[in-house]
This record gives sequence, C-alpha cells and structure tokens, in this order.
Amino acid sequence: MSPLLEKVLRIGAIVGFSWVLAYVSRFVFRQLFLRRLKTPEKRADLSRKLNTFLPLLQNVVTYLVAFFALVLILREVGVDATAILAGAGVVGIAVGFGAQTLIRDILTGLFLVFEDSLSVGDTVQIGDTTGTVEEIGLRVTRIRTLSGALVTIPNGEISRIVNYNRGFSRAVVEVSVAYEADIDRASEVLQKVVAAYRESRPELFLGDPSVQRIVRLESSGVVLRVVVQVLPQKHWEVERDLLYHIKKAFDAERIEIPYPKYVVFLDTPGKT
Repeated sequence: MSPLLEKVLRIGAIVGFSWVLAYVSRFVFRQLFLRRLKTPEKRADLSRKLNTFLPLLQNVVTYLVAFFALVLILREVGVDATAILAGAGVVGIAVGFGAQTLIRDILTGLFLVFEDSLSVGDTVQIGDTTGTVEEIGLRVTRIRTLSGALVTIPNGEISRIVNYNRGFSRAVVEVSVAYEADIDRASEVLQKVVAAYRESRPELFLGDPSVQRIVRLESSGVVLRVVVQVLPQKHWEVERDLLYHIKKAFDAERIEIPYPKYVVFLDTPGKT
C-alpha cells in the first residue's frame, strides 16, 4: 500500500470516527438522563430537560471532537500541530481581551442551563419580552412571542427572568361593582361562579380558590378579587374563562358593572 493511500485511509478513519463519536454522544447523554430520572415526577419533567440540555451538550461535544479531529488530520498531512496550538493560545489570549462580551454571554448561558433558570418550552418574561423559549444556546437565547416574532437575546443581557412554568401559577381576576350594588350578593355570585368552574375543570386547580370582597375603592365602583392557584402557565386561560362566566352571571343577577358616567348641568340664560 502506498504511503499516500495509507494517509488518506487514516484521515478517512479519523473523520469517520469523529462523526460516529459526535452522533453516539446524543444517545449516551439521553441514557444518562433516563437513568437519573426514574421517579414518575422526574419522568414528567424529562422532555423539558432533554430539549434543553441535549442540544447544548451536543454542541460542546461536536466542537471538541472537531477540534481534536482537525489536530490529528494536520499531523497526518505533516503540519506541526504543536506550533499551531501554541500560536492559537497566544491569539486566544489577545482575542479574549477584546471578546469579553462574548465570554460573558457564554458563561451566563452555562449558568442559565445548569441552574435550571429556564428551559426549552417554558413561558418566560425577560425584560419587556414575553414568550416561549425555543432555544438556549451558548451565546444567545431565542424566544417566540405571542405575535409569532422570534426574539434573540444575548445571554449576557439576561439579568431578570420571570418564569411561568415553575411550581404553580395564580389566576387573579378583579371585578368592579357599582357602589349601589349589594356587595354581599356580588360576593355570593362570585363564589358560585368559581365553584361551578372548578367543578367543570378540576384538573386545572391546585388549591382552594379565594374570593376577596373589597380590595380597592375606585371613583365609579368597588373592586372584588378572585384568586385561584392553578397549574403552571394556565392562569391566562383560567382568567379568561372566569371573566366570561362572571359577566354572564352578573348580567343574569342584574349586578351592575360600573362604567364612567358624567353629569352635565346646562345653564339656561335668563333663568335662576
């Protein structure tokens, strides 16, 4: 076998082994997660963790495998990889001083993932952006807003996260009632509406609902409040449904929901 053909075969073997190693790593990481997540509670959270951790780990392994494969290929073609690595170290130090923002983004991304601050599929609010997390990368996080826009946020700019997928949510519904209305009657109607809704959708509730009577006095009426502890990310749905049923019930019971009113006095000339 000629030396040239032998080098070509070795390079091919390096490329093939590297591709197989990168491909198999996803299966290995998945099995590691499956072994750790044995209880039903953890199994329910498996999909979210896999969608978050696996792409990140796969990217890291792919970069490392590609780097070492490149070094081995350069050695096969007669290039001194040691000198290249030494030069790359010097260049890396120089680039590091000018790429502090990039380094901050990467480090923040790693902390976001390993501290489980957010995961793929979570509904979050970051700054003035609210939406569903579609991707968490080493440098950026991508969020799909309600309007469908895809917002890309550098990880280094993420300082405060509001996550609606952790533990539970609270549906808070505030209803204004006219001062002339019977507050006790309005509270009873709210109790009946919430009880009926809970009976129809028991899977959404995580605790007993609370109907609070007067929480605030406004210029045109008093404010009553309903607080319901529900499943994560379900508070918007519960709030919409309760508002609909409360409006229908108030109309049926003739309980007035106030609206701005104006009294106009006309001063007619010649009259006292």
